[in-house]
Amino acid sequence: MADSIKKILIVGGGTGGWIAASFLNKFLHPARCSITLVESATLGTIGVGEATVPPLVAFLRLMEINEDEFLRQCHATYKLGIKFIDWNRRGDPRGPGENPVWHPFGYVGAPAVEGLPLFHHWLRNRRAGLDASAYSSYSLQALLGDMNRAPRTLHDASALMQQGAYAYHLDASAFAAYLAGFATRRGVHHLVDEVLNVRLDERGCIKCVETKEHGALAADLYIDCSGFSGLLIEKALGDPYIDWSGHLLCDRAVVLPLPREGPMPPYTQATALGAGWAWKIPLSQRTGSGYVYSSRFLAQDRATEELIAHAGLDPDQCDPRHLRMRVGRRGNFWVGNCVSIGLAAGFLEPLESTGIFLIQKGVEMLLDHFPDTDFNPALIRHYNAQIAGEFEQVRDFIVLHYLLNQRDDSEFWIANRNARPPDSLAQTLDYYDQTGIVDWQNRSLFREPSFYSIAAGFGRLPRNHHAMADQVDEGKARRIMETIKTRNLALAQALPDHADLIAAVNAMQAPNAR
Repeated sequence: MADSIKKILIVGGGTGGWIAASFLNKFLHPARCSITLVESATLGTIGVGEATVPPLVAFLRLMEINEDEFLRQCHATYKLGIKFIDWNRRGDPRGPGENPVWHPFGYVGAPAVEGLPLFHHWLRNRRAGLDASAYSSYSLQALLGDMNRAPRTLHDASALMQQGAYAYHLDASAFAAYLAGFATRRGVHHLVDEVLNVRLDERGCIKCVETKEHGALAADLYIDCSGFSGLLIEKALGDPYIDWSGHLLCDRAVVLPLPREGPMPPYTQATALGAGWAWKIPLSQRTGSGYVYSSRFLAQDRATEELIAHAGLDPDQCDPRHLRMRVGRRGNFWVGNCVSIGLAAGFLEPLESTGIFLIQKGVEMLLDHFPDTDFNPALIRHYNAQIAGEFEQVRDFIVLHYLLNQRDDSEFWIANRNARPPDSLAQTLDYYDQTGIVDWQNRSLFREPSFYSIAAGFGRLPRNHHAMADQVDEGKARRIMETIKTRNLALAQALPDHADLIAAVNAMQAPNAR
């Protein structure tokens, strides 16, 4: 009879390692399963501003982390969606274009209008010349973003907060440090050391990890959070990496922090540039910015110059940092007694802010599939299939943005528009084009409103609305939709300025840490 897992060794810290450590420590009793995290003193995190998606809200609540404390400790702000600027055409170089595309979080308008997604009623009215507004104009989150309003008051929640249909901008290094403190207070063992070698046993599983200062570290289950290097899953166990650079052309980034000044929009800005896009992420003490680009179309020095010009900075006052991105995923996320999490599992560019989500999903699914020392192959196969599906949906959704772009001013944008999409995305688009239905109901992150926001925002409309929409009285549907806009405006006007709320939260006396 197999034994239960009594020791877990996590190799690598950062966001991935400390999410894994804190989550597993929360739900695996420390007296029955000890967790050790070993990380290098020489491999620090980049520490850029990072955007997230709504599942992180549920994660913090599950971990019983006080949100205001989290906001203060991680220099965090609220995020209600992403605004894509100049993706449809090139804007005025002196400022953002007038053609943004919104991807707001949550449902748009209402979960349903007369039994159908609001999109089908909007599409019917649009085709009839009765509604010239954007689909996203029915979103409360998009309206709050355009008005720079927070999703709550200082002391009161809101319906939006209760739904959890929001996310955060945060300092990645501060978040990792915050979770490290949370985990170690609860009993996770933290070692700072260099991994020298990984030894395998006769089954081809990991026997121990040899370190410089602490010798051989043995465990029942190993979690590889060593980043792109994949010390355990790839270098020791030989799992192959599936390259997706043929679908996602961006493979470099230049990072340039900005001072905290001006408005604090509760959304991420993603502005299209010559060979990629620039992000702008407002934190409480500074603004994160960077340029994700393709080295096939732009050299590093030119990318740096383009970002500095976009930010309106003096080149002599800038200290840019450069990153290489390995786009793709593992062939297998779990091999033998080793599970890869974070960059060791795969990487997709941060256009839809999914990095932390994929870490979180990998750890949560590990708990759902938690093994004993037999490491049942069927359990491992199911886990690998589930995580592969998450990566592939995120890939398809990111590719959708590039595929639908309407810019013709650079080879990069034309190449993306002409690229062959993954078969799964092509199938999704075929079904959507014919019916207006998105067959993503079994996916955990992006649902129909997300797809509709991007597809409609870029002008890709299906041939037909759902037939059931024609059975609803046109006047009644229009009144419901106008009521939605009126209600949203009233809610938005009652909420404070985002910057004012964040300043007030940071001025509050911190409650006792949990």
